[in-house]
Amino acid sequence: MVEMMKAYPIKTRYIKPGENFIPIVIESLKNSNIKLNDGDFVVLSEKMVSTSENNFVDEREVKPKFWAYFTYYWSKYLWGYILGPLLGTRKDRVKNLRKMPKKETLRHKQVVIDHVGLIYALKPASEGGVDLTNVPGSYASLLPKEPKKWAEKLHKKIKEEFDVDVVVMVVDTDATYRFFKWYVTALPYAIDGIISGIGVLGYIIGKIGKRLGVGGLVGATPLAIAGNEIYKKYPLEKILKIADLADRSHITTKSIHDVMKKYNTFEITIEILEELEHTPVVVVKV
Repeated sequence: MVEMMKAYPIKTRYIKPGENFIPIVIESLKNSNIKLNDGDFVVLSEKMVSTSENNFVDEREVKPKFWAYFTYYWSKYLWGYILGPLLGTRKDRVKNLRKMPKKETLRHKQVVIDHVGLIYALKPASEGGVDLTNVPGSYASLLPKEPKKWAEKLHKKIKEEFDVDVVVMVVDTDATYRFFKWYVTALPYAIDGIISGIGVLGYIIGKIGKRLGVGGLVGATPLAIAGNEIYKKYPLEKILKIADLADRSHITTKSIHDVMKKYNTFEITIEILEELEHTPVVVVKV
């Protein structure tokens, strides 16, 4: 029997740093054509949660130290010329590693070291969930500080407004991998059942699993889950499928590069982000 799951991306306006996302999500759910039912999954992008927490760091203010230089050369040369090709990293990503800009990468590596740890900065890219995409200026977005708390708050509000008992899950695009029967990620934390907190080792184990034919990429990583406890009856494999389906269901109708061209700028601003379409919430019916 083939299991059918359907995902419905929910449009919201851009949520500004420090702004509570819960009223905006509730309004967007009400304006959608989606009827929520008990046991549905409401999946949130970690970026939206981090933005609400204003969990940003301005990389322009960072001064690189010794270990930032070490991890820069480690990533550019060891990963770019040896480990990347050896572990089957995509050729375009290997090429990008070899051409990584020194000034910006040094600052970014220092942010990762300061806020997540050295063992995460040893990963060649997407280090420790520190994200540079769709954030204003030279800011980097860190992982949410309290994803579980936000998931619980949204679950409570949805129950009040819609009289349904859903599952709320916060998901990060960074990968979870399978290695034999185990699941592992290079992120500092994840839901129970996923080995986390081991930094670059999670990435290496995942790559080795694929090389040996005993695992490989599974998909996006659930960071927190709350609400209707029906999810506890599901195997972890199913939770991961829901997370990855939601992550792949985000839609964008405008190119950020086109909007930047309109404003005649090479820097992402809040005005540009406000003009883009955002779907940081996805309802998954299982």
